[in-house]
Amino acid sequence: MKGCLQKDNDGSYYLLSQRGTRVALEGAEDFSTHLGQQVKASGAFVDTKEEAADPGSSTNQNAAGKLHPEHNFRVIKIDVLAQTCPAGKKK
Repeated sequence: MKGCLQKDNDGSYYLLSQRGTRVALEGAEDFSTHLGQQVKASGAFVDTKEEAADPGSSTNQNAAGKLHPEHNFRVIKIDVLAQTCPAGKKK
């Protein structure tokens, strides 16, 4: 999945895809080093529906994208495509 790596006000990281959807990210990768960069994230979607039911959960519920409200993207690897995001892609 390609997009711009961004951070919500609550500290959750998400990928703003080329289609304009926001997809919450999780994984062992240090996302802060790629903040504001155009990246290609490799991994898989994981179901967060059960985790969202747990009020003590620290999942990125509010950062979930329009198309995947009950899923996060578990990142295995991030490749930097560009040091900055294309103009008009930040929200």
